Amino acid sequence: SNNNSLESFQERLSQFREKHGGKEKVDVHELVTDSEKNGVNAFRYIAAAAFTTYCVGKGLLGVSVDYALPKNRSEAPKLSTEPTKRMRYSHFGCNVVHEDLAYEQGVDTHNAKIELKHTVDEVCKGRLPSEHGHGTEYVAPDDTKQRWMKMDPFNVMNPGLGGLSTKYRYK
Repeated sequence: SNNNSLESFQERLSQFREKHGGKEKVDVHELVTDSEKNGVNAFRYIAAAAFTTYCVGKGLLGVSVDYALPKNRSEAPKLSTEPTKRMRYSHFGCNVVHEDLAYEQGVDTHNAKIELKHTVDEVCKGRLPSEHGHGTEYVAPDDTKQRWMKMDPFNVMNPGLGGLSTKYRYK
C-alpha cells in the first residue's frame, strides 16, 4: 500500500542520513506550492541547456550521458581523466543519473564517454542507457536487437539503432 511505501522510504531516508552526516547534510523539502512544483519540474529540462551554454561560454567540451546504478551505489563513477566540471542530477527514489561532464579543449571526449560507459557497466554493474533509449551510440543487448528486428523486419523505422545495421533488411 502507499502507506507502507512511505514508511519504507522514511526508514531508508533515516538510514541514509545517519550514514552520511545527519540532517545537517541531507535536507528534504516538500514541494507545496504550484510554483515550487513547476520550478522543480522545469529544472530537468533547463539543466541540459544551461550546461551546453556553460561549456560554450567557457570554451569547454561537454559530454552528457544517462545511466542507472544499482540500488547499493550512489557515488559518481571514478574516471581516469577528471572533468573540469561534473554535474549530476538524478530521479527521486531511484538510481537513474543524468551526468554532464565538461572537459578542457584537447581532451578526447569520445574516449572519456566510452570510459564512463565501461565503468558504469563493468565496475559499477549499472546500465546504459537508463531511459533515453539506445540510439545509435549504445549497443543494445542481443535479446533487444532480436525483438526490434522482429518488429521491423525491413529496418525502415530506426536504422542503425542499438548497433544494428543501417541497411535495408539489416543486410
